[in-house]
Amino acid sequence: MSQIDIVGLGPGSPGHMTLETLDLLKNKNRNFFRTEIHPVMDFIRDEGIVYESFDHYYETEESFEKVYDQIVNELIAVAKTGETIVYAVPGNPLFGEKTVEKLIEKARNQGIGYRLYPGVSFVDVTMNALEEDPIQGIEILDAFDCIKNPPDPQKGILVTQVFDKHMASELKLGLMELYNPEKKVVLLINSGIPDQEIVQEICLYELDRIESINHLTSLYIPAEKEAYLGFKGTLDIMKTLRSEDGCSWDRVQTHESLKNYLLEESYEVLEAIDNQDWNNLAEELGDVLFQIVFHAEIASEESRFSMNQVINGINEKMIRRHPHVFIDKAEFNPDEIETNWDAIKRREKGELELSEEDNIHRISAEMKKLPRSFPALMEACKVQKKAAKIGFDWENAAQAFKKIGEETEELQEALSKNDPENIEEELGDLLFSVVNVARLLKIQPEISLRNATQKFIQRFEQMEKLASQEKKCLSDYTFDQFDAAWNRAKGL
Repeated sequence: MSQIDIVGLGPGSPGHMTLETLDLLKNKNRNFFRTEIHPVMDFIRDEGIVYESFDHYYETEESFEKVYDQIVNELIAVAKTGETIVYAVPGNPLFGEKTVEKLIEKARNQGIGYRLYPGVSFVDVTMNALEEDPIQGIEILDAFDCIKNPPDPQKGILVTQVFDKHMASELKLGLMELYNPEKKVVLLINSGIPDQEIVQEICLYELDRIESINHLTSLYIPAEKEAYLGFKGTLDIMKTLRSEDGCSWDRVQTHESLKNYLLEESYEVLEAIDNQDWNNLAEELGDVLFQIVFHAEIASEESRFSMNQVINGINEKMIRRHPHVFIDKAEFNPDEIETNWDAIKRREKGELELSEEDNIHRISAEMKKLPRSFPALMEACKVQKKAAKIGFDWENAAQAFKKIGEETEELQEALSKNDPENIEEELGDLLFSVVNVARLLKIQPEISLRNATQKFIQRFEQMEKLASQEKKCLSDYTFDQFDAAWNRAKGL
């Protein structure tokens, strides 16, 4: 049967290799090394061990992922011939070795046997150099992963694969968004290699200025025990505010009392977007996030749900509703995606395929489920969209625009009869028709009306300035003067 023996060479010193690994490398099976760039290789050659390396892939492939895939494919191909082979990697095979991770998965899928032989890992020698006990809490991250996903500052972080100054620079820029640039960190180079090991405390901003950085470089970032940093810091702040020693105002808040604050903060986000005030947008999004954390904490205290449930719930939902991205990758046009979304949504709620008649009733039921807290224009637009799903819609905005004329005439007739109840009804119909036109033009009526209101305020302000220049007050103007001033303000 095909067999792959996966061994670890230790972090650098020959003394860190196990006797078991050495025996395997000295047997008659073919030995494959991920790389020759490792301090133990002089010892390997002195021992007369014959091997083949995969360093040529690092020179020909354009990314590490492709290098790893090439290595794994070649190992699997050799194993399929029936040979028992040995694959040797630096450190411990299960510590930060992507090729081993990929190799195990592919071997399992193709029915190829494998055995893992542990070795001393870089973590062992690094903790020894730091004189730290990892049981106190430490997170180990690859430098690539650390750049993409900021770490938790309240944990000690060991960042591996800081293999050159370019990577150190990228890492530094990412970390300085989270940590103080003058934070003391520890650079570890050649850990576990006698007479070559460097343990150097530096400021974070100095990280890419160290000339001795090489492929055996790691970075240790001590935990920020007292600081409230990152998302976990936000959660901790909320728990502190709600605690007995916290804020008296925060402690008495409920879901109901916070409703207006969530609404206000959401509108402030919209205003920042409208103003293209990106610095303020970051702040306003933070305010909305804090409201969400507030509600989650209240719910957690009442054993309803936790912040983790909120996050996991939305993660699972987005994956379910985007099967074309996460499950069966395929191309969809926007209309198909929306239809797919609705179908998945119905399945989640246990709704089966319905007859055409029942389908119409389902749409009206969906309309009734819309939150009554929606602004009226938004609610009207949502209702119209649901009706359009079954084809109850105008073909284009031009057709819908004619309905505005009809509704205007009906409103004028109601006004002529001085019928207050009918006037209100016809005015509502007119507004509903205007929303229909906006929807078909793909304009959000709520935002459009807000923009019009802001424009009115600006023009009214211009009218006030014009009146002031004439040493008059707007309240003294006649209608004709108002009309003239308004037209002048429009031209400014």
